[in-house]
Amino acid sequence: MTLETPRLLLEPVGASHADGLYAAVVASRAELLPWMPWAREPTREGNIKMALRDEKAWSDDRVFQFAIIEKESNDVLGVAGLNREGGDSAELHYWIRSDRSGLGLTTEACRALIEWARDELALSRLTLWAGRENHASRRVAEKVGFTHLGPLSWRPEGGMGDFEAESYELRFSPVTSAPPREG
Repeated sequence: MTLETPRLLLEPVGASHADGLYAAVVASRAELLPWMPWAREPTREGNIKMALRDEKAWSDDRVFQFAIIEKESNDVLGVAGLNREGGDSAELHYWIRSDRSGLGLTTEACRALIEWARDELALSRLTLWAGRENHASRRVAEKVGFTHLGPLSWRPEGGMGDFEAESYELRFSPVTSAPPREG
């Protein structure tokens, strides 16, 4: 299954993405490190293990990781994914290569993933959290329609220790069928 946007393909993460994800992590390590513990000491082998784990997780119907691939260059830019929190709720997460940030690509990827979550997984609620000082991630949350709920009640672990974070939520309106057309 592949999700497509005007500039991107979102493919379920698998072993074929490991090298591209490794390159993206290495290229963006300084920006990822405060927020992501796996950015401490990235290795090609570690990325292969994570990609294989993510590939297997799809079968559990709980974790859905998508590699973000730029159509024009075919480069793997990062990951956008969902972790189910319950039957109709999931947590959204995302990251993108630093040299491609600020171009609206993460927002574009997240919009496609949100639509897929609503339509294919029948989710009614998404949550996410972002580091208080991670302004780019917080901006994406707001652009795709999340509501800021306030400080997260716990401190996530990043690559340089734990940090303060903010909580967000997106609720989907119930889908109703259109009234029949008269005439």
